[in-house]
Amino acid sequence: MINSWEKVIDNNFISAELLGTAGAEKVVTITNIDFAECYDDQRKQKVQKQTVFFAECKPLVLNKTNAKALKRMFSPNSDNPADCVGHKVTLKVESIKAFGKTTDAIRIKEFSETKCEDCGNVILPVSGKSVEQLIEISTRNCKKILCVSCMKKYKEEKTNE
Repeated sequence: MINSWEKVIDNNFISAELLGTAGAEKVVTITNIDFAECYDDQRKQKVQKQTVFFAECKPLVLNKTNAKALKRMFSPNSDNPADCVGHKVTLKVESIKAFGKTTDAIRIKEFSETKCEDCGNVILPVSGKSVEQLIEISTRNCKKILCVSCMKKYKEEKTNE
């Protein structure tokens, strides 16, 4: 029996629970891909696992799905994980089926820069809303793609008319 949650919940790494609920996103920059020591629940001991490190948050232990996504995005013609360093990606919480249960997991997605049609700033996830959700909201309410600041200005202008 475990005698501490510390061995089960490794706060040295980002997790879906720390990132948010399904649909939550965070844009991060890859700084390194290397091995890191973490606790293995099945082996009941510390082991070295492949890990991706970010400038903006805690590192993420790589699973096969995320490792394949990184290879496809940044090094399809080589076998060098260093090809990923310096690139931005989006970490997204998705509900997945694993081992017969539905659970939240972090998936690494391509970062695409969608820009606000008014100010030209890159639209980033905010307040638990993904970029896709913000685009849908602004298109529905403002009839164009706007960042949150410009959506607020648009709403104020319409209210004052």
